[in-house]
Amino acid sequence: MSRAQMTGSGMALPSKEDLAENLAAPLAIVVRVLAILVIAGALVILALGWMLGIEPVVRLRDDYPAMVPETAMTLVLGGIGLMLIQSPQHELLARGPGVLMLVVAAHGFISVGNAQPFDPHDGMSVATALSAVLAAASLILWDRERNGALRAVRITLESFGLVLVMVPLIGYAMNAEALFANPIYTKMALTTVLGFGCLFTGLLLSDPGHGWVQIVLAPDPGSQLLRKMLPFLVLVPAVFGLAMARSFDLSSDNVFRLSLLTFFAMVSTAMSAVFFTRYTNLSEKRAARAGGVLRESEQARHAAEIALSRSQRVEALGKLVGGVAHDFNNSLMVIMGNLELIEADKDETARRAYVAEAISASRQAAHLTRQLLAYGRKSRLEALPNVLDDLTSLTITMFRRICPADIVIHTDLDAARAVVLVDGANFQQALLNVLINARDAMPNGGEVFVSTRTSYLAAPALSGYCDDGTMGPGTFVKLAVRDTGVGMDPATLARAEEPFFTTKPAGEGSGLGLSAVSGFCRQSGGGLRMASEPGVGTTVTMAFPRSSELATGVSAQPPAIAEPVPMARILIVDDEPSVTRVMARQLQLDGHLVRVAQSADQALTILEVEPLPELIITDLIMPGTIQGHQLVEIILEKYPGAKVLLMSGYESERRRKELARVPPLAFLQKPIDRATLRIAVARALGIK
Repeated sequence: MSRAQMTGSGMALPSKEDLAENLAAPLAIVVRVLAILVIAGALVILALGWMLGIEPVVRLRDDYPAMVPETAMTLVLGGIGLMLIQSPQHELLARGPGVLMLVVAAHGFISVGNAQPFDPHDGMSVATALSAVLAAASLILWDRERNGALRAVRITLESFGLVLVMVPLIGYAMNAEALFANPIYTKMALTTVLGFGCLFTGLLLSDPGHGWVQIVLAPDPGSQLLRKMLPFLVLVPAVFGLAMARSFDLSSDNVFRLSLLTFFAMVSTAMSAVFFTRYTNLSEKRAARAGGVLRESEQARHAAEIALSRSQRVEALGKLVGGVAHDFNNSLMVIMGNLELIEADKDETARRAYVAEAISASRQAAHLTRQLLAYGRKSRLEALPNVLDDLTSLTITMFRRICPADIVIHTDLDAARAVVLVDGANFQQALLNVLINARDAMPNGGEVFVSTRTSYLAAPALSGYCDDGTMGPGTFVKLAVRDTGVGMDPATLARAEEPFFTTKPAGEGSGLGLSAVSGFCRQSGGGLRMASEPGVGTTVTMAFPRSSELATGVSAQPPAIAEPVPMARILIVDDEPSVTRVMARQLQLDGHLVRVAQSADQALTILEVEPLPELIITDLIMPGTIQGHQLVEIILEKYPGAKVLLMSGYESERRRKELARVPPLAFLQKPIDRATLRIAVARALGIK
């Protein structure tokens, strides 16, 4: 984890360094104000009180002790040191005022009290001298860059100094006579208490990223609650002790004891709250780290699933390429042969038959390329309503190209045209992997049985499926693939769905197939079940929840040729001359006026100098700086009423929708037959 720890909600919790950096500027202002108050107050007492002889300045009440000059000088030096440590360049200079404070405090404590002009008994108390020593030691030990024991000692000294001056503050509030009767605090003036209180507070706030101050100021939820509670934890015992002292006739000794009791009640409750706040903050940070680890694990799992799917897809493509190339070459041979026969044979009846065969072979080749594009696309699952039997039939047709002749495929597709919500391409990919595994399990030939059924699965029947726990009782469409291969023993079957586990020889299998199939079934809301027995074969069953939506699949039958539409001016934008030539001829035969542009720049030039055509047909992928979707954006911005039809030989309809800047326009997947082109033009023009 980085310095900025993560909370369970994803928000960043600053570290100690971050806290110190964030609070540095506002706290520096507070500390400077405290330092100025300490210096200014001590200088006023020195100048007006001891130099000009104004006694009320050094003694707030006649019965209160006075702040002696040595105490005022230590406070001035302490305030100067406090100012110096605010700057990293000058913090080492603070050791000078710290050493001088020790000298002045020693002189003031040892010197004879009757030298004072106002009252012979005025002097420096034990508590005052000790406070000066603690503040001086803090300045001498100050080093912003040094951590560990030295910093802990310094914070302890500052905290003890603050505690030391808090006791007489409570004593003054309850009964000053009781305080003066104590030998430690006798002669400690109220102004001295306030001055050293500001000094120690400033020293503690100068290092907010450490110690108990860091716990109080932290942005963690526990610290936020502590800051709300702290005034009550401090004020309630103080008010209670003050009420006790004012309500009962107590001796001075008892009042001082009550003051100490009140003070320790305040400190103990406050420190207990700080202690528990620290552990609350630590718990929050541990939970944040655990949440961060969980999120990273989830991201890693998601990345692994994508990598798994891609690797499995590459493996499937490698196995398909031979069969697809064979069928594609056959289609090309039929097309070429019929075109040559058209040229050689003058019989019009025969020519029509040649044309029909060539067109049929072209459609078959186009179907093969669309299948390859679907298998090769890199995207997450897009669940759409599909008829499971149709997807299964298409996949079996593809599998036959890579299936040896000694393996017989039996189909029994009886799911009653049931619709399921699955990603069509990934479903075919998953089924193809199951079929390939069945083929590889029968090296000497055998039989593969593929069947589909729709049935209601109750809770007991779902226990055998590997799912995400989302499968509940309901109607499912089941697809079963059974082979008569070698089968698996129970130990192998138990590991069959593990990623990278395979029983195939090295180099012949990645172990990704069944793992990807299982993941696909789970992501589709279904599950996978496997049964196998050595020497008998294996049955793999995929189950998907039946959907009530209508299937979005496109009919395999070519559209009927529509009647020509009224003449229109059409601009075709495509970088392939042979494509634009064929499309232009087809549209011209329907009576349209056609202009051709070989690039987006040329198309924009034509639009600037010629009247706006009724329809613009543009390819999505073209050379140059302006691609098809950018061209559409420019055209619609300049000519809001323009009608545009998109086409591509590479981009699929789904991929086109992912291009954020392309508006929802009609789209044609190449190759485009004449009937499809005529219908698309008519619809784009708003004729039908």
